[in-house]
Amino acid sequence: MTKITEFNPPTAISRRRFGQLLGAGAAATMLPWRVEAQDGVETLVFALPGLVGNFEPHTWVGFGDTVHVMDTVARGLTHMDFSDPLPQPAIAESWTISDDGTVYDFAIRPGLTFHDGTPLDAAAVLRTFQRMIDETDPTRPELSFALANLGGPNVLGFEAPEALKFRINLAAPDAAILGRLSRPDMVIVSPTALEEHGQEIGLNFASCGPYRIASVTPNERVVLEAFDNFYKGTPSVPRIVMQVIPEPVAQMTALSSGDLNVTNLIPHSNIDRLESMDAIRIEQSAAFISVVLAMNCVVGPLTDIRVRRAINLGIDREAIVREAFFGKAEVPGYITPAAEQGYSPEHLRHSVHDPEAARALLEEAGALGTELSLISENSGFWPRLGQVVERSLNEIGLNVTTEYLDGGTFNGRLFDPEGHELAYLQRSAFFPDPDGRFSPVYMSGTTGADAVTGQSGLPEQARLDELIMAANAEGDPEARGQIYVEMNNYMADAIMPVAAVVNTFLPVAVTTDLSGVNADALGTYRTFLEDSEFTG
Repeated sequence: MTKITEFNPPTAISRRRFGQLLGAGAAATMLPWRVEAQDGVETLVFALPGLVGNFEPHTWVGFGDTVHVMDTVARGLTHMDFSDPLPQPAIAESWTISDDGTVYDFAIRPGLTFHDGTPLDAAAVLRTFQRMIDETDPTRPELSFALANLGGPNVLGFEAPEALKFRINLAAPDAAILGRLSRPDMVIVSPTALEEHGQEIGLNFASCGPYRIASVTPNERVVLEAFDNFYKGTPSVPRIVMQVIPEPVAQMTALSSGDLNVTNLIPHSNIDRLESMDAIRIEQSAAFISVVLAMNCVVGPLTDIRVRRAINLGIDREAIVREAFFGKAEVPGYITPAAEQGYSPEHLRHSVHDPEAARALLEEAGALGTELSLISENSGFWPRLGQVVERSLNEIGLNVTTEYLDGGTFNGRLFDPEGHELAYLQRSAFFPDPDGRFSPVYMSGTTGADAVTGQSGLPEQARLDELIMAANAEGDPEARGQIYVEMNNYMADAIMPVAAVVNTFLPVAVTTDLSGVNADALGTYRTFLEDSEFTG
């Protein structure tokens, strides 16, 4: 176990120096930074890639440091822990759905409080949700995305008809809403803190999760303390320090010395080396992270579905798994990964590598030798993946050139219909419901369908929209899953706006004296540490 009072920020060390330290069996005091045990409090240390220190949930857009802290200190009405495909009770102990599927009544657990002692009842829940929908609310942040992520115009409003009953009214049935309520931007915020801090709530955050924020040092660490009134009981580990350790070499050094307990930032290339260390185990999660190659269906040769099909057939996914992910990934089916409801092994036919058939389609379309530009981010696994994809597509007779861009520039080009021809998209399971990969990205009216792929203007899109709406209206989980099986096949066969590239996970490294870490959640950026406990 790690006991800490002060955690000094890391300094970079070279790979050679790291090898010297480990190879020589160096004492922990030789490491460039160190956790000191002074106050005897059992503490779990978790690595962050960075830390801004603002935890406003309604402007959360994904990834990064914020989600790790939010998941550890906050909760919503429902919870999805990635081991069960169905939403579980959280702040709501149960719920009922009207016969027409448009009214959801949530029974709030009695006796709960927020971290600041404010009672947690239906009125408090209503306060959080009203700032999603009321644009005149003085606490509402600029660029609030929460309502759109909950269901947009399909959400008619919220009520608190009884002291412990909260109600959501919908225009049409939405079977995915219970899953969406487990997202980081759907957590319940203390109304007392909201009234006191207004739009500064993200800097003074109080919720009702398993841990409360004790201190924040931007760009360095967040210190969290176990919350006694969490609905599942007080967590076993009394303190968590989320420490900024962006460099993989520094993370490996800290893991080997026991100064770091959990990280999901380790590159795939380091998995085998870490697995050989006695004090560390690698927990492989399900492959919830999907990468697809988006094709702008309304520009140049990509308007021809034969060219889009050729690109799909030309991608060597086995080589991507081998070369870009060191064997730690999966060949995908289509949109839905094998870990989620709606996947069928038959979807693997959409990821067959057939360069001869691809070249024949290009020749038929008069597109041999066509020049295409592909945009990619320039960090992480993207350059390795990009090299394999570019090589594959050039081998079938295209002339593809990849631009590697910083994140901000990439996003600007991605969401500009005239800013790209081919582009990579990554989708993770922030909640493991199959709708999370369809309606926010591929339904008409979304930025993805309108600007990234341009598919919303195609005549075949109307049927896809119908399937998405039918799935959201279906209350039976098995029947709903079958609609997603059909949806994957229809989208691939009739539209092909994206080519599935690879499914992978974030490697989760844990010291062997720690159990109960939810690796499936951490493998797709979610961070649920309340069941963790030291065993050594």
